[in-house]
Amino acid sequence: DIMDREINSVTAETDQEECARIMQRYNLSFLPVVDGEGRFTGVILAEDLVDVVVEEATEDMFRIASVGGERIAGPLSKSLRSRLPWLYINLATAFLAAVMVSLFESTISRVVALAVFLPVVASQGGIGGIQTVTLVVRSMALGDLPRRLGLRLLVRELALGLIHGVALGVVVGIVAYLWKGNFTLGVVLGLAILGNMLVAGMFGAGVPLLLRHLRMDPAVSSAVFVTTFTDVIGFVLFLGLAAIFIDRLV
Repeated sequence: DIMDREINSVTAETDQEECARIMQRYNLSFLPVVDGEGRFTGVILAEDLVDVVVEEATEDMFRIASVGGERIAGPLSKSLRSRLPWLYINLATAFLAAVMVSLFESTISRVVALAVFLPVVASQGGIGGIQTVTLVVRSMALGDLPRRLGLRLLVRELALGLIHGVALGVVVGIVAYLWKGNFTLGVVLGLAILGNMLVAGMFGAGVPLLLRHLRMDPAVSSAVFVTTFTDVIGFVLFLGLAAIFIDRLV
């Protein structure tokens, strides 16, 4: 007779989140529990871990949004302690982006239309980065992203960023040209979108990987760092290219 001796089991000390990952990875309906000598002591059913998976996913979403374990009917003081520090940090990063824009005041004063498209550059990069951060943090929480796959993930997200950048850059460039009647403006904006989507892919994957390497929680601060990078670099790309081709824009 042929018997499979590779049986997945856990001990009473195994973290409940790890139990959930094992059951999900191997599509198990139950998981044996053994003692230190490998003797059977009990069983964990799949339905016993449903609440664990839901709680874990909820915690990750809270941390990405920087609201901790806040509840909608919780004390006002707890909500303030949870949200206000991250709002201050976000405010500081917003001022950093504003400083970058101020470096190109003379360029914007000559081509006021540039200011119209700054939110487009920031929003596309920010959304692209948050999409990647959410995917990476969720994969880490579920145990689907071992460290050895970090480089492969980075390359994959860069490739996606390139594809997204080309697809969005062409559309945005055409819209800018039809709206403002300046072909160079459309090219500059399209290239800025392309570059910013590459930045979103690189930092959206790279920041959580780096934070995990530094033994920090990637879910807590990844989004703030990534949106900062996409805003700052996106503005510099767009306004820097505009400054280079200023004679064709006026």
